[in-house]
Amino acid sequence: MYTHIRRDQRVALAALLRAGYSQRSAAREIDTHPSTVCRELKRNTDLRYHATHADLLARKRRRESKVRYRKIETDPRLARRIEHMLEPLVSPEVVAHTVGIAHGTIYAWIDRSRQDLLPKLPYRGKKRRRYGGNSEAKQGWTKGVPSIRDRTESALSWEGDTVVGSTKTRLLTHVERTSLYTRADILPDGTADRVHATLKQSPLSGVITYDRGSEFALWRMIEKDTSATVFFADPHSPWQRGKNENTNGRLRRVFPKRFDFSTITKRHLDRVVSKMNHTPRKSLSWKTPAEVFKELCCTSS
Repeated sequence: MYTHIRRDQRVALAALLRAGYSQRSAAREIDTHPSTVCRELKRNTDLRYHATHADLLARKRRRESKVRYRKIETDPRLARRIEHMLEPLVSPEVVAHTVGIAHGTIYAWIDRSRQDLLPKLPYRGKKRRRYGGNSEAKQGWTKGVPSIRDRTESALSWEGDTVVGSTKTRLLTHVERTSLYTRADILPDGTADRVHATLKQSPLSGVITYDRGSEFALWRMIEKDTSATVFFADPHSPWQRGKNENTNGRLRRVFPKRFDFSTITKRHLDRVVSKMNHTPRKSLSWKTPAEVFKELCCTSS
């Protein structure tokens, strides 16, 4: 079945092409057909392929496609009738039943051409947050990634995440699960390309467990360029990475929410992390994370 390439796939594709992957190899990495990648590059490349630019062009083509066949745009009388009937207590589903069209057609029309009518919708155009359900079916690049349930045993087992501030600059944090030893890096932005480059330059060994944020979309390249094996927690399950969540909370004591991480240096960050790693912890029988981490490294060597 033909499917459109998604934004997260475009981000990964751009990074893979910059890394020197061929079109066929890149298609295999983002789990799509090589001809799909070929069409994507022909449609959206001038001198160089950029994911954001390609996504904008794709959205524009989508908006402008099939204009002649759209029921509401081509029927001003129907558009006026729908506009008159819509109100928060009368849903588009009720209106659609009355005028004899699909309610999805009304939602698409409003989203595409009449966003001034959003206040007339039952939830004022806000998306309702849904929990549970089949999260895997809604995933993009995360479909089929190595699950935490299959995580292998290793002498060193890390949990990783990013800490967001008020600007694009953020922290990439890793905490070793047994010793609570922490490593933190400053990222100029939260792209998967940047996370991969950071870990390639300063690799970790053992096992790493991440959440399903798009910044970890290049997990295969992380595995390739380090000696680590990557696994992913279940969707919306931060407790499965509790050590990392707790560590990020500790960092927030120094760098509160909305903190601008572009105002600190790596040296400043290292001092804060060193303080954490050399402070005795009750959960470690009052040893420091650095002491326990050293013991683990000696055991695994």
